[in-house]
Amino acid sequence: MTERHKHILFFILCAGILQLLVLLNFEGYLYLSDSAQSFVMQTWRKVVPPRHGFTVVPPEGARRYKAVYEKMPPGLAHCGLMLFYEAPRDISIAALAGFSLRYTRYYKSYQLEKDIRKYNGLKNGRSIKKGDVIYIPHPLPALAYDLARDSLPVPVFSRGLYYTGSTAGRSSFFEMLDPYIRQGVNTVVFDAKDITGIINYHSHVPAVVDLNTHGKRTIDDLEKFIRELRKRNIYIIARVAVFHDHLLHRKRPDLAIQSASTGKPWRGPGQELWCDPTSRAVQDYNLSIAVELAEHGVDEIQFDYIRFPTGGNQGDARFAYNFGKMSTADTITGFLRRAHGEISRRNTLLSIDIFGVVAWGKAADIRNTGQDIKMLSKYCDVISPMLYPSHFNDDFDGHAKPGDQPYYFIYTGCAKVRSLAEGTLVRPWLQAFRWRTSSYDADYILQQIRGAYDAGAKGYLFWNASNNYDTVYRALSEMNRKHESAGKNAAKRMEQ
Repeated sequence: MTERHKHILFFILCAGILQLLVLLNFEGYLYLSDSAQSFVMQTWRKVVPPRHGFTVVPPEGARRYKAVYEKMPPGLAHCGLMLFYEAPRDISIAALAGFSLRYTRYYKSYQLEKDIRKYNGLKNGRSIKKGDVIYIPHPLPALAYDLARDSLPVPVFSRGLYYTGSTAGRSSFFEMLDPYIRQGVNTVVFDAKDITGIINYHSHVPAVVDLNTHGKRTIDDLEKFIRELRKRNIYIIARVAVFHDHLLHRKRPDLAIQSASTGKPWRGPGQELWCDPTSRAVQDYNLSIAVELAEHGVDEIQFDYIRFPTGGNQGDARFAYNFGKMSTADTITGFLRRAHGEISRRNTLLSIDIFGVVAWGKAADIRNTGQDIKMLSKYCDVISPMLYPSHFNDDFDGHAKPGDQPYYFIYTGCAKVRSLAEGTLVRPWLQAFRWRTSSYDADYILQQIRGAYDAGAKGYLFWNASNNYDTVYRALSEMNRKHESAGKNAAKRMEQ
């Protein structure tokens, strides 16, 4: 072998070793790269301050990192690219999978439990004996970028879909979501707490832990859920149903609206269970959940059912008035004021859902719900009116069948909310279901989109309680094809 061949072989060997080192320490090199970029950007901003409000925002905003294994439960040990568990006591495999999930690449605990059995040859039995050493497959790297925000996100022009906690918690969720992303969906609203009252993630809020209102959670690892959405550049909205809460009502009947006639918890129409909007404990419970979600790194908290019940025997309802006796509008606005202060300090946006009819500004609707748009707009970043055409009464605003007037109700409702919201962004909920419509198809969806766009809304969100968005998919596909065709025609005209 000649000297030249020896040199070539030496350089190939060095290149191979270098490649191997990069692959084994990719996260570490990414961390160093981000740190260097962050240093350069911070130095540049100090030396050359931005003028006229203009600044350069880098992708990912120079990520901050945290040590994944800094505070591990007893028994877990991380070494290099491996994670082990030495059982300090007898424990079930399911329990081990539950608390070690956050340190792995798995999305569902049952998937991790299955592979713990596979990799450790645990074919039979449900428990691990004290002193056993168990290998935990596919652990995370030692460093991961911190999801907590260090600045307020910029509201996007949302094209969003709503998902229940059970849908968001499925192992197939992202596979189901990806086709919609390719059609332009850029926002996901997920149930952190729906009217059932179930907290759909593992919470550390003391009241949630004490009452075990997260016991039937569906999202095994909230941080991983958020991280996967981040990878897809999805704007993340955590929905919290505030005062319409069945589980809290049942576990703490003293926090419910009370009945003057029976001395027991008051019930709304159809056995609706409402907690007392005037109760400090009820407000604090919901506020604590919202703050926790903000600290997990969601882009926006969305309050739904931030109102008083509108049905049932209103004359029989008695309230705690912990903040002093006040009107329904002052009560709801007061809660929102408290929430906005806490959530904005966590660099998270706050939005509210409001009854569609409230946009028409009738005093009775405002008094019944407590939703005064002018008052509320001062303490939130986005207002989402629920302008589903089918939800307006027949002959409303001169239309015999409102469900068959998708453009009118979306456009008119958004325009009215914008006129009252004093600069606060408006982003409506659109109807993605068939109820009380003569023809529910892709054109029905497109008419609503056009109504929102023409009224100057900051995007739109689609609601379907069962999360079936096939018609929305067809509408978005058709809209994209038209835009693509229009773009090609414009290019041809420019070439001529």
